[in-house]
Amino acid sequence: MKYQTAVAGIVAAAVAGFAIANAPEIPAARIDSMVKEVLRQADQHPNQTSKPNGAAIRKDVVRQLQTFEVLKNEALKVGLDKDPEVQNQFQTMEAQFYATQYAQYLERNTTVDDNDLHKIYEQQTRMIKLQQVSFNSEQEARAALELLRKGLSFDDLMKRYPNPEQAFNEFIMPQQLPPQMAEIVEPMSRGDVTPHPVKLQDKFYLFKLGAVERNPEAQPFELVRNQLAQQAKQQKVRRQIDDLLKANGISR
Repeated sequence: MKYQTAVAGIVAAAVAGFAIANAPEIPAARIDSMVKEVLRQADQHPNQTSKPNGAAIRKDVVRQLQTFEVLKNEALKVGLDKDPEVQNQFQTMEAQFYATQYAQYLERNTTVDDNDLHKIYEQQTRMIKLQQVSFNSEQEARAALELLRKGLSFDDLMKRYPNPEQAFNEFIMPQQLPPQMAEIVEPMSRGDVTPHPVKLQDKFYLFKLGAVERNPEAQPFELVRNQLAQQAKQQKVRRQIDDLLKANGISR
């Protein structure tokens, strides 16, 4: 890995440091495409304060592409395109490239509406209070759950099975919970109890969503609308990709 990093540094230095005599001609479309991508990345950089110098960027792009072409041609001359290990790495990089392009294609062609945006906004600004009861075995937890179904209140269940953690009575954001818990809590509404015992480490728990409020420090919806739209698109794309992987026998 260190060797590969060093070699990459040599290539980068070559790209940055030399003008190329008798340089290969690069099709204008390739240059335009790379300039467009460099400008897009510059626009997204959080510290970008001034307009990029388009002429300078184009000059750098031409030199980079020429450098790559010269080094590629030399690689072909020495037969690296016939080297099995090189081809293995090339095919992996090719697959990664097309996978990324496909994900970007899906994102460009995914639409979101106000319902999508408000749903994400509610998720991200939601604060909750959780009540809990812990048990040493799943059987105990299921027996307690049956008591709740027969009419016992959750508060009374907490009194029957007290533990020190029940004293915590603060609002928290679901994102602060362990991923397993956050996934369980996300669809719950105020007053809901987990329908099954939840195993955390060596204990089994029943949780109740005791209260819900909006984070008082959350930014107004309109100020984060564009950010929410990007997140909503990315969530939809992830679901599409997950479905595609499952259809092809790949699961998480």
